[in-house]
Amino acid sequence: MGKNSLLKSTSKKKKSAPKKKGEEMTAKIEKPATTAKAAVTETKPAPEAKAAPKAEKPTAVRAQKAAAAPKEKKVSVKELLQKKFDPWKPDKPFSVQPDKEYLKAFVAPPFLKDMTEEKARHIKELLFKKFDMGAIRAAAAKAAAAKAAAVRAAEPDVSATYTPPDDVDTSVDDPMEKAIKYAVAVFVVLIALIIGTSFLNQKNYYIKSSGGAVEIWQGKFSPMGEELLIMLPGVQPPETIKAVYKKTDVYPLIFNYYVEKTDTLLEVPGMPDFEGIRSYLNKALAYASSTDLSKIAQARLNKLDLMILMYKADIAASKGTVSDLEGAKGYLAEAARLDIDDLQRGLIEQKMKVIDDGLAKLQAKKAEAASSTP
Repeated sequence: MGKNSLLKSTSKKKKSAPKKKGEEMTAKIEKPATTAKAAVTETKPAPEAKAAPKAEKPTAVRAQKAAAAPKEKKVSVKELLQKKFDPWKPDKPFSVQPDKEYLKAFVAPPFLKDMTEEKARHIKELLFKKFDMGAIRAAAAKAAAAKAAAVRAAEPDVSATYTPPDDVDTSVDDPMEKAIKYAVAVFVVLIALIIGTSFLNQKNYYIKSSGGAVEIWQGKFSPMGEELLIMLPGVQPPETIKAVYKKTDVYPLIFNYYVEKTDTLLEVPGMPDFEGIRSYLNKALAYASSTDLSKIAQARLNKLDLMILMYKADIAASKGTVSDLEGAKGYLAEAARLDIDDLQRGLIEQKMKVIDDGLAKLQAKKAEAASSTP
């Protein structure tokens, strides 16, 4: 009987011994010490009473592994980053409990420790003393009044009058008022400097050569800057261009430019453009920087007006009627009032005489015709 039970237990051990190779390797890696102990235990002859439970142990482990929960889903890093966690709070906040026994037996240290009895009493009196501010103010006012009365009693009763001189300034200088005066004075000086610099800059002229033309620039009415005054096409710039020019250097260039324009219009074949010539002469007169240049421009204007009036007088006289001859006479009278020389005046007088003769002949013919009619 004992032999059969021993054989059965051994056979059960042999049946349960074969395991998977992977499980044996895992068991060896995870628990080397336990495996060694198990190996030692297997070599020993097992008692009969403990054979049955050892045979059932691997079966129970397999059943537990089979009934184990399925693998949990792997959480991604993105889900972990986006997952919200509630703030941690302790189940029971920590608080310091006062020591009631210590508080019952607590006694404050003495305030007047290490002092004599007299000094301690004096300090206590000072600490518990009450002060009345009204009484303090009244006492101070009374003392001030008594002091003022004593001063008045000590001063002699002397009256004196003093009249300050009229030219002495008795006003007290205010620092703020003085600073404002200085600031205003500095501001006025700055404005004066800016205006003076602007006037000086406006008197500066600059000559530049650009694409076959001469550009004349004038300084702006400001401390700095310049603007284009006029462009003179076809004018040759000076051989040496200076950095800055004055009005007397620049205006003759502009004057000569407009005078040459009038000469060009006069040289055009056919009827001259009198209006264009007059326009150029007026512009030249605006840039006459000297009396001589003004006289030249004015003489050309007078000559132009004389030419126009003489031309109109000739046209009117050529028509031969009384009214036209009288109109021609009016043109000549207007030309005689111009600032002309003696030669031109003599020419006007000759034309006037011719027109008068023509008028006399026409009037005689008219009178003869009137007398011959029945």
